[in-house]
Parts: sequence; structure tokens; C-alpha cells
Amino acid sequence: MPSTEKPLSSTPPLQQALTALALHAETLIQTERERDWMPLMRNKAFDLSVHDDAKDTELKAYLDAAERRLQKGNVYRAGQQLQATESVFLLDGMVKLGESNVIIGQPKVGKSSFSTGLIAALRDRVPQFLGRDLATPNERMPVLVFGTDQSEGDWLHLLRRESLVAEDQTLKADSVDFFCSMETGEQYNFTKDGIRRMREEIEKHQFPLVIIDSLSSMMEPTGIEENTSRYAQPIRNAISQLRKTGATLLVIHHSVKRPTTWDWITECRGSSSISSVFSWGVLMRWVAQEEDGLARIDKRVGFAGKGRGGNESGGVMGQYMPEGGWTYLDGLEEAQKVERAGQRIMELGGVRASVFDYLTLRTGLNADVSVEELATELDKQKGHVSRELRALKAKGLSIPVRAEETGSRPRIYWMATPAAMEWCLGGSEPGSNRSIGSLSVESIKSNKINSQDDTSVLPSNSINPKTKVEIRRGDEWANGFIVRDGSNPDKISVEKIGSPMVTISNLRWELDVRLCQPEPVEAQPTDSFDF
Repeated sequence: MPSTEKPLSSTPPLQQALTALALHAETLIQTERERDWMPLMRNKAFDLSVHDDAKDTELKAYLDAAERRLQKGNVYRAGQQLQATESVFLLDGMVKLGESNVIIGQPKVGKSSFSTGLIAALRDRVPQFLGRDLATPNERMPVLVFGTDQSEGDWLHLLRRESLVAEDQTLKADSVDFFCSMETGEQYNFTKDGIRRMREEIEKHQFPLVIIDSLSSMMEPTGIEENTSRYAQPIRNAISQLRKTGATLLVIHHSVKRPTTWDWITECRGSSSISSVFSWGVLMRWVAQEEDGLARIDKRVGFAGKGRGGNESGGVMGQYMPEGGWTYLDGLEEAQKVERAGQRIMELGGVRASVFDYLTLRTGLNADVSVEELATELDKQKGHVSRELRALKAKGLSIPVRAEETGSRPRIYWMATPAAMEWCLGGSEPGSNRSIGSLSVESIKSNKINSQDDTSVLPSNSINPKTKVEIRRGDEWANGFIVRDGSNPDKISVEKIGSPMVTISNLRWELDVRLCQPEPVEAQPTDSFDF
């Protein structure tokens, strides 16, 4: 007679309880707040009598595994069509549409001002912003600002300057759809609960621009140290969740204090894992690195974008105006040349440094110099000096400007390059594109004046300090200088008004320096020379 007893289950009771615990984790993630997950998992483990076998470490592992199961990515096989589309730029070379973008910038360089300026440009539907094409959508693009890095009062200053708020401080409906400041940091952040609240708010709008300022304030509630590799995981999770809304994300983060390159990946503050999260980033930094603790004179800001696979965009240079709004100045190529020249100059030493110093001294007087003159001045052999000049040329610091026939081998005359001279003079006028705009490759090559051939009538006495003077720059006289040391009229030293650190020495009266004139007197142009 067949037995009526049920067969014993092949699954041990402990394994059945742990499976039920894993399924319970999926239910919690979908229905409960993140802060309640662990207490509810402990309760379930106690109910299943496995609380001695499933400690907090195992419970958290169940929750992490449940999240991964619920957030499966797309998998394709041969013959199946990929669903993604190639990304396009909202702001050419700077902000990608529908992607996660990161802005890395120095402290107080204007990262928040850039974001509010972009909002104003989208509202006004201008064709370009900072010299780059702005692809404004046919329909108005909603804007959400999670500004948890600053107080509401600080944000109000920025919003008012771009006319994003009315006179009564009401958010304009055509500018910003949602805004929160520092005081909401406990509600909106990169914890799981915070991301869920952010996503709920973003999903109320269709394909919005979402500005997150800043990454560090969003990550603070997670309690993870910025320099650890674990720092990237909540960021990756946030971007994965928020991108599903179709939003264009603009995340603001800090750079190191004094960047030395134009690569945001190199200059990004914190763990190197941060840069692996974002597909596109832009570095914002001051064009001129001035001394800390002093009022900034040069307020030009450079923007350089870079993505995966070495994909880069030519940088731009702009300046935020005192009355509000960004103005486009120029491309970034010349400023980058000056910086590279400065890095190479700082590496010089020995005879090469002496050759370069004398070369810049003569170039500052708009005079070229021959190998013979350099060899005599430095008490070196001509062959040694020639090698050093060629090495400086390879570094982009010197340039041959003319050749003089001697009956055998031509005598070559040299000058320092414009980039080298700009770095040596240091700084620039606020808002200008170049420190010494009158010095260009064309003017250097066209210069055939050798100061040794010039004569002048020297004054019989010294020049009083603080006397306002003009100095010769190419074929023109430039004012804005005062005498620092005029005891020897053949070796006058001057300084730039307002910038006493910018000095030029060994100037000769009426050849290189003169009293300020009521009207600028232009020198006769010289014949052009192509070397």
C-alpha cells in the first residue's frame, strides 16, 4: 500500500529562511524608505529565526544584491539593435544634452555664476553663450537647481544678477521651475532616500536641465571620505537613477587649489574614481595664476572640455562682468601656449637660463640679438650659445627673426617668442586677451632694428623716480609706466602703474623710454622680413 506521507523537502529550513529574507529585501527596496531598510530586515530575520545566522553585514549584502537585481541593464545579442543614441551638445563643447556633465573649478572662479548664466541664455534663447553654439530646444527647457552648497541668501545674489527672480524675489516661471538651497541638504542628497526624492521632483518635468551644486554637499550625508574609492559608488547610483528621467545633468565639483594643467581629470579634487563616473567634463580655472591673499587683477576664466577616448574641445576664455553676465573674450589656445612656455621656463638652468634671460632682456627693448653678441656677453663659445638657442627654439621660447649677409655664413638674429615674453612680464590688464598685445610673431619677425646701431642724446642729469613715462613697444609707444630707478639715463628701470611687480630694466632715454606725450607719436615702420 503506497505511503500517504509527504516527502521531506530537499531544501534545508535554514536555506528556505534565507531565501525568504532575500525576497523580502526586494520588497523593502520597492516600498519602504532607505532609512527603514535595516531595521525591517532585522525584524524579518528575527521572525524567520535566522537572526543568529544573518548579522548586519549579511543583511546589507542582501539589500545590495536586491538593488542590483532590480536595476538590470540592457543586454544585447548578435542581430539586436542598440537602443541608445549618440550624444549631442546642448552647449557646444561644454554641456552634453541628456548626459551627466561635471564642471570642475577652482574656489570662487565662478562655477555657480556659469550655471545661472546658462539658465539665462536658455531663457533668452540666445544662439551663443561664451562664444559657443547653444542648441535651444523648440520647447522651453525646464530648469531645476539643487543648490545645496550655498545658503538661500547667497543664491539670491546670483539669481538676481541674471534676472532669474522678480523684484519681490519670486522665481520667474520662464527661468527656474524648481530651486532648493543649503537648508534642504538633508532632504535632497546622494543617499538612496535623497536620490529617490530628487528623482520624484525631476520626473515632474520633461527633459529638464538639472543643476547640482555641488557634488561634495550631495555626498556629505553619505559619510564617505572623498579620497576613498567608495566615494564614486553613490555618485554612480545617483547618475544612473537621474538619467532615466531624460534630464541633462550638470554637476559642479571643486578642483585642486592651484591647477597646473587644463585637464579636468587631472585637476579633479578627491579620489580618482570620481572622474570614471562622468562621460564628459569641463575644467574652469583662472587663466593667470596670481599670488594667494592678494586682490585678483586678471579675472579671465578659461573653460576646457574633455570626454572619454581623448575626445576634447578647443577651450574658450571668458570673464564674468561686475554687473552680471559672462562675456566671451577669445579662444584658449594662446593662454595655453603662455602657460606651457612658463612651465618650460621654470625648468631652465645653467647656461641655457642665462641665454634666455639675456634674450628676454633685449626682446623687451624690441631688439634682436646675434649669437656673437650673446657669446661675448656671457663669455661662452659661439657653438655652445648656438646649441642653447636651438634648444630654446625647440621648447617654443626663442625664434630666429632675421639673417644678415656676411659674405659666408649668414649671421642669425634671435628674439624671445611672444608666449615667453607674456609669461615673463606676468599678468595682464583686467579683461584683456594678452599681456603684451603689441608683441606678436609677425611684429617680431618684421623687426630688423638692432639696438646697438641706435644713437640717442642722453639727458645730463638723472630722471626723478615716479615720473610718468612711455616705453617703446614695437613701432608704438605704450604708457602706463613710472620710473623706478632713473639714476643712470642709460639704464633706466620702470614699473607698471598698479602692478609694481612688473618691472623692465636697462632702458635708454629717448630710445626705449621717454616722458609721456600729449599725443602718441608712432615710429616709422620697418621693412618686413620673413625668415
